[in-house]
Amino acid sequence: MSPFVLAAAAWGVSLLGAGAVWLVWRRGGDRALRRRLARAAAPLAGPVAAEAGPAGEESVFRPQERRRWLAGLWAVLEARYPLLDPPRAVAKGLGFGLAAGCAGWFSLWFLSAPSGWWTFPLLAAVGGLAGWYSLSWLHAHQVTVFIRQFPEVVDQIARLATAGVPALEAINVAAEDTPAPAGPVLRDIRDGLAAGLDADGALRAAADRVRIAEFTMFTAVIRLQRRSGGRVSVAFANLADTLRDRNKTALKVRASTAQTRVTLLILSVMPVLVLVVQKFTAPDSVDMLFNTEEGTNLLRAGVALIVIGIFAARTIAARGEG
Repeated sequence: MSPFVLAAAAWGVSLLGAGAVWLVWRRGGDRALRRRLARAAAPLAGPVAAEAGPAGEESVFRPQERRRWLAGLWAVLEARYPLLDPPRAVAKGLGFGLAAGCAGWFSLWFLSAPSGWWTFPLLAAVGGLAGWYSLSWLHAHQVTVFIRQFPEVVDQIARLATAGVPALEAINVAAEDTPAPAGPVLRDIRDGLAAGLDADGALRAAADRVRIAEFTMFTAVIRLQRRSGGRVSVAFANLADTLRDRNKTALKVRASTAQTRVTLLILSVMPVLVLVVQKFTAPDSVDMLFNTEEGTNLLRAGVALIVIGIFAARTIAARGEG
């Protein structure tokens, strides 16, 4: 059996095993939750139901020392990507990593690259890096949506403040009407205030967690206004204008790098199109690339140069946007 087939089979079996472990873990967590809920509801059903519970049953509340093994991963994801929902983000990252691993296996087969014991670890590393990169891309997209959405949120808070609503109460009202990703951030501030945190602590904690310049400016305006006084509606209106100007500048920079991104897309698609066209117009040249050692070496070198060029173009575009 071909080593590529063995590598693909091992890749699929490992993913199925990870999925089975995930399902078993989720079902165990659900059973533990149901047991705690049943124990909490037992006194409501009378003394008979309260005595029916088994001895030594766990407490109604989850013990802090018995943390789930994925709690650390959730904490890392929430700290590094605060605008993402960890369960959904992990599912998307696993899907993207699987697609990248399959694409890497197909590329090795297509280029007739040598294989060995290192094939499966290499594909696993490619899938892991691709999944982690997908999380970064998803978070960057959420940051872009947040920046575009936030001036309207500040305008809403400014209108409420003009009507006489206190700033923190205006945040509570805006949190109910604002969709993701800005809505959950405002609701975290509201929940922190409801839990007993002071306003400065809740705002500072939210700014440190989100780490977006526009939101940091927003929290700084509220904290300064609470200390120095003054009309908060005017401060919010000025902040909304500033955020819109920053957004317009970012859009202009993105428009200036549009030609680079289009060129990158063309460079990515054209080699595949040319290869397909040559397969029908000049099949001998394509056969030479796959059936001879010199042609295979040329094909590998060409793919390597194209990949290096794409990464270089992306780096130039990213620096231009930054």
